[in-house]
Amino acid sequence: MARVQELQLKMPFSVLVSLLEQLGPEDLLELRELVDEKLLEYEDELMLANPRIMSEIREARAEYEAGEYITFQELMAEPDQANEANV
Repeated sequence: MARVQELQLKMPFSVLVSLLEQLGPEDLLELRELVDEKLLEYEDELMLANPRIMSEIREARAEYEAGEYITFQELMAEPDQANEANV
């Protein structure tokens, strides 16, 4: 049975960038998929840790609760109303 060992390296970010520049398109696409998956895992955590985003979420919730919103149908009708006014 093969034993898998974990290897941890510390390197300057510039070295990582230099190594990435040496990858071919297929390897870059595979790496992009891996990075996208990791970002999705952390997305909620990162948003909840950002005070500006949390403030915007609270503000949006307060506006919604106060009835300060338009429906999707109203939003879609707005360009039609704007076009009718210009005729």
